Amino acid sequence: MGIPKMWRVLSVIILLIFCLGYSQIETYRFLLGWGSYGGRDGCFRRPHGIAVSRSNFIYVTDTNNHRIQKFSSDGKFIAKIGSQGFDSGKFYWPSGIAVDSSDNIYVADTRNHRIQKFDSEGRFITKWGTYGLEDGQFNWPQGIAVDSSGNVYVTDTRNHRIQKFSSNGEFIRVWGSRGWEQGQFDWPYGIAIDSSDNIYVADTWNHRIQKFTSNGRFITAWGSKGVENGQFDWPYGVAVDSANNVYVVEWGNNRVQKFGSFKLLK
Repeated sequence: MGIPKMWRVLSVIILLIFCLGYSQIETYRFLLGWGSYGGRDGCFRRPHGIAVSRSNFIYVTDTNNHRIQKFSSDGKFIAKIGSQGFDSGKFYWPSGIAVDSSDNIYVADTRNHRIQKFDSEGRFITKWGTYGLEDGQFNWPQGIAVDSSGNVYVTDTRNHRIQKFSSNGEFIRVWGSRGWEQGQFDWPYGIAIDSSDNIYVADTWNHRIQKFTSNGRFITAWGSKGVENGQFDWPYGVAVDSANNVYVVEWGNNRVQKFGSFKLLK
């Protein structure tokens, strides 16, 4: 008895897929959200930065409340730290926060146009940056992240670019300019790094997330302006957990969204 025509066609398609290969499109889906406007624990007033520790604790810089809040990965409030100030070890509008593999803490001290570094107990280590346009200078640094080699990435927001430094603040490279094309930015704020050292940037005024390699090569982007799941209203902070789930905190919608990646055949 012969093979039905449909099965012969299907066999040819499967063979072509395995022989010729196929391309994939990466995209993201909504998983979880929490938070609302206010000054109580678990609420926010214009949250900016977000970071995930090795134990998957979530840290959010609650900027207009002048504090950092700590959550579990399912959104449960744990603790809050910080106050407003101008000396080393204090902040004026803290925006970005990152934790390296040694649990050192890096904070974008935005309105002082500098980066501050602390140990795991909160003791001041060093700082770098001044106001300006040159390499290593900033105009309202907002987001900050650290890769597996200890390199530090900063969103130089009003200069519409990303700067990369060593763990002690030595300048390495820069990429980006103002615009709406892939790889360009309009007031970038949050930045995060996954387990493969890919870079995620909250492209705030473009209401989207952009993803890059550690050398600044564009990979993908998602999001548009709105209030629905998967849309954004001024996304400010972005973070990635150990499973490469992506968390985004929004200024305009006063909430956190969580995304997971999956592949689509193209």
